[in-house]
Amino acid sequence: MQSSTAAPSDEAFQQFMQIQMARHDAKEHRRRLMQGLGRPIISFEHQGYRLVAVGSELRWSQRWRTFHDFLFDYIMRVFTPEWGNAELKKELAQRHPLMQWYQKVCDFQKLHTVQRNGIYAGEMTGSIQLYLELAYDLYLCAHNAQLLPLLVKRLKNPKTFEGALYETFVLGSFVKAGFGIEMEEEDDSTTAHCEFVATHPETGRKFSVEAKAVTSESKRAGITSEPPRIREKIYKALAKNLPHERIVCVELSRAQTISAKNVPDWVPLVDAEVVDAEKTLTIANAPAPPAYILVTNRTHLHNLDAPAEPDVMLACGFKIDDFAPRVPLPMLTLVEARERHVELHWLMQAMEKHAKIPITFDEKTPEEAFHAADLTDRLQIGETHRFHDRDGNVVTGVVADGIVDIGQRKALYVCNLHNGASVVVQGELGEADIAAYLASPETYFGVVRPIRKTITRVLEAFDFIYESYKNTPRERLLQLMSTWPDPAAREKLPQEELARRYSAALAESFIMHMRKSGASPPSNENRPSDESVK
Repeated sequence: MQSSTAAPSDEAFQQFMQIQMARHDAKEHRRRLMQGLGRPIISFEHQGYRLVAVGSELRWSQRWRTFHDFLFDYIMRVFTPEWGNAELKKELAQRHPLMQWYQKVCDFQKLHTVQRNGIYAGEMTGSIQLYLELAYDLYLCAHNAQLLPLLVKRLKNPKTFEGALYETFVLGSFVKAGFGIEMEEEDDSTTAHCEFVATHPETGRKFSVEAKAVTSESKRAGITSEPPRIREKIYKALAKNLPHERIVCVELSRAQTISAKNVPDWVPLVDAEVVDAEKTLTIANAPAPPAYILVTNRTHLHNLDAPAEPDVMLACGFKIDDFAPRVPLPMLTLVEARERHVELHWLMQAMEKHAKIPITFDEKTPEEAFHAADLTDRLQIGETHRFHDRDGNVVTGVVADGIVDIGQRKALYVCNLHNGASVVVQGELGEADIAAYLASPETYFGVVRPIRKTITRVLEAFDFIYESYKNTPRERLLQLMSTWPDPAAREKLPQEELARRYSAALAESFIMHMRKSGASPPSNENRPSDESVK
């Protein structure tokens, strides 16, 4: 028996499918922005229970309103209730650091009232950040790789806790960047081990990852006048005979002051020490091997009651001169160097973009999940609505584009009417709407749309321009470059290379213009700075 429903026209069906695919892409873009590039959070509700998958296990509760609720419960399951209760019987100063943070979490909940949606809200302090961060990193490890009993054992031991804490943080950072993780069985004493082996999902390149932390026992940690020293950490990491290229992560855990250009005081000191170690450090009377070095400083490790500050990271190439170069290089050289070290650029971008711990279980922003009643009706690109035209008549049209004016607290929609005309429709925005927009500006109107952002690093200038020329026909690119020297050599180049070279030249010209005009140019790649251009 045939259906009596008329089949949609090919054109209408294609438009429908394009919009649905764009909606799916926007949701996935927003989910990855919040959760990173590892396995997604797998969760659903059933008969009043919230269920969450952790690797091959399934956990559930009736009390988990937010993903943070789940994490608070999960970390205690990892450490076990018996261990936690035994710690709580001790005097506060004698408890394990984790349980001292837990006490501060409890104190926070006592000081903050529950909102009408049943959720606590307040400013994230250092202790709460550390507690949730460890819980999230443990979850990421178990969900994407394997949570080794030895790691948990070291976390439970106050003497080895800080080192294991940093290893867990580094592991979580690689997971959020989408790397495949192979845990090392460190109880095997027959071979040298790194913390784990990380494999890039696209290039397949493997790295032996080491994580070394300056602990609170050091006179160089916390509030101190002692300069930072990481040479010994580098030596211990490079002394191991490891099978893959090395990434060495070092945590300073110290107070810092920030310069007028937003550069922490420790950056030049650490950088100079790395330069010296490149020349003088030896392993078994031989020059030390090359490595990528990532130096982090998480100030909330020693500032538990203050608002949590963003992590700061310095990237160095130890005997890898074209990674995070210390001297300016031509734009095209920087582009080519980034391609040679794409895995590290991928990692550092992920550590910056996915630093926040998810609050929801899916792609929804907290405003969409918990404050939906406070949101205004938002039009989505591709939707059909009825509008008033310039003469006040009610007409039908499709939302074609939209922008948000934060200053005016308005959303402006461009709508194409069925008669061929267009109208601009305005919508008022409240606090919840603005927060939802800022959480993911690219997907606010239901599809992924590029948003012009502040250029803070030199390669971002190239990326911005290349986006406009990457699909320009080869003949047009040759025409644009016709006054350049050596036209015969360009005739042999493919379209992609011509687009890169043309974009690199425009980016260099743009940055030079900014310097001449007195504006602050963008900073070198991977080096902390607030110098930026619009």
